[in-house]
Amino acid sequence: MDSKIGLRVDRLRERRGQMGLSQRELARRCGFSDALIRRYEIGASDPTGYSLKVLAGQLDVSADYLLGMTDDPRGHVGDNQIEDDERIVLDTYRRDGWPGVFRLGAERISK
Repeated sequence: MDSKIGLRVDRLRERRGQMGLSQRELARRCGFSDALIRRYEIGASDPTGYSLKVLAGQLDVSADYLLGMTDDPRGHVGDNQIEDDERIVLDTYRRDGWPGVFRLGAERISK
């Protein structure tokens, strides 16, 4: 049995297509060569940890999703999936910091 964890090329191609990106455009956004993206997509090469992080960031999915470790494109935390409300709070914090979380809380309480 092969225990190697590798890039799920189907997920890479599918997500790139969903975003309407060519291989060339994804390569440009990641700072990679066109050839490197092609090698990833045909399974000829697996990305380094750094490259995987960059790819996941540009495709707006988790590295775990690209590796096939979860079926949730947003990823997971430990053994527990993050609920939608928790994801909203986390995304708001990352985007706007505590002031954004406070605004979000006030909006939710007033409903």
